[in-house]
This record gives sequence, C-alpha cells and structure tokens, in this order.
Amino acid sequence: MKPDISNSQARYCIVVAASERLDRLTDNSHQRQLNFQQAAIAKKRFLRETSVRARRVASPANVLVSAREEDRSIWVGPLWFTRPARRFISDRGVPTSLSTAAAVLSIAARSPSSLVTILPSDFWVARESVLAEAIEAALTAMKQVPDTVATLGMSDNDPGGDEDYLIVGPGSSRMGVAIQAKADRPKPPVAKRLLDEGALVASGILLGHAQAFAVRIRKYWPQWAQELTATVGLDCSTEAERRLSADQCLHISRSVTYSMRLFPPTFAMRAFRVHGSGWCSRRRSNTVNDVRAASASDLRAVSRGLDTVRVDSLS
Repeated sequence: MKPDISNSQARYCIVVAASERLDRLTDNSHQRQLNFQQAAIAKKRFLRETSVRARRVASPANVLVSAREEDRSIWVGPLWFTRPARRFISDRGVPTSLSTAAAVLSIAARSPSSLVTILPSDFWVARESVLAEAIEAALTAMKQVPDTVATLGMSDNDPGGDEDYLIVGPGSSRMGVAIQAKADRPKPPVAKRLLDEGALVASGILLGHAQAFAVRIRKYWPQWAQELTATVGLDCSTEAERRLSADQCLHISRSVTYSMRLFPPTFAMRAFRVHGSGWCSRRRSNTVNDVRAASASDLRAVSRGLDTVRVDSLS
C-alpha cells in the first residue's frame, strides 16, 4: 500500500485498553481484591480519562484502540467514537501487545512519517495540564529525530513500591535523557534509592514516528511482523474491525508472541522527565475504597507537596 502523503504530518494515538500486567487488580496482601464488577468500574473510569487525553493528542478520527474482545463491554462505551477499522481486537489467549503492534504497523503502512502516541489506560494524574504539556513537548522534540522512540518518565515525590523504574543517564535536555536500564517492580527500599539517584517511574507512554516503531518491530521480530501483517490485513480501505484470533495466531510461536514487549531496550531509547503531574498507576489505586471516581479534592491531595510543575525536557 502506498503511503498517504497528504496525511504524513497527522498525529495518531493508540489507546491500549487492556494490559496483561494489570489483569489481576490487587493492591497488597492486606487489602481485599476487587471482584469482577468492581474491577470493571475501575477500568471504565480510567478508560474515560484516557479517551479524553487521546482526543487532545490526535483528532478522534485518528484514535486507534488496542483491546481484548472479552473486555468489550468495558471499553466500547468510553471509546465509542472510534471507527471499526481503527479497532485492533485480541481474542482470548492473544496478548494485547500483538494488537497494539498491529495498530502501529497499520499507521506505518499508510503514513510512515506521522507522529504516534501509544497511550496506556492504566493511570491517572492529578494535573492533566502537566501531562498534556509533557506530551506536546516530547512530540515536538520527536520531529527532529524521526528514527527515535521516546517515553515519559515520572519523577513525582511519592514513590510507588509496585511500579517499574527507568534508570537514566545524567543531564536534562530538550531531547530527553538516555535510558540505561529498566527495573521491574523493585522492593520499596530499592525503589526509594532509585528515585533518590534520579531514576524515573515508567509511565508506559511511548511517542515517535510510525516508521520508527515499525522499524523496531521488524528488527526484533521480523518473521512475527510479516505474519501479523498477513494475518490481520493492514489495508484500511475496509471498515471491519481488525481481529487477532487464537486460531490465526497458532502459527506464531508462543516464545515469539510473549517476547513482544513495548518497553526498553527494544523500544524507547530516551525518556522525558516529568515533574508535578501527580501521576498514579492503576496498580496503586485499585482497592475497593478507591473504585469510586476520584473527586477533585482527592486529586489535589495526591499532588499536595509537589513544589514544582515543569517538564525537564523543556529546560
């Protein structure tokens, strides 16, 4: 398919409506796990907020969805405005990392130079304006480096013991800081030490040109990328949903399927440091008492004590 030159400068946003790492909504051993109904309420709340963010990043026509069929009743309401052809759906047993990558490849096939934001739906922030400013700053910087994929790293004052951390190089520039390593869910004392040493909480937000994403997918999973393209069909001339069924993916080996991960070192190489957003992941706000939609006073309480509201990448 020939690239759509007229649409080459458009922005796209992919909302990831499910994540394997969050399938079980639990907090810690001292608090009660959410039942299915409570978990669904929490997920819908996060998805509503994410759908608003996505429409700030890109026009509604350019918002894509990566989701699971079994969660349709949860995501279809908040993401009602997405066209069927913009929905990449994983059936039971197919990880959403595959449908997310398929969405990226579909954009790259049409408009390789377009800017893409992959936006997880597993967090909220107390100060949306800070997050919006950070995304805009990163997208502006990405225009200068079309071969780079970047992420946002949060450095708020309240460390979470159940988060992933990015260990980054020194300095702060308009082009972000280099990611040196990633620490998955370190123990609280280790997490505190990492933050004290300048590490960032991994937000999971990825930004870059469509072609930069596609190049990485094809580099690390060449056979998988080819098979996925053939399985889903990336021609957007049809209005049908793009589905990844377990039967269709049987010929893709399990080791390849589950090696697909949208985080360093295969993807984001640089991180833009964000201060003062009041960022909190769903892993830290999933107790029964927190299922209710956060009130304005709740959000202000989370951000209390944040002395600065700035994005380091702008310095």
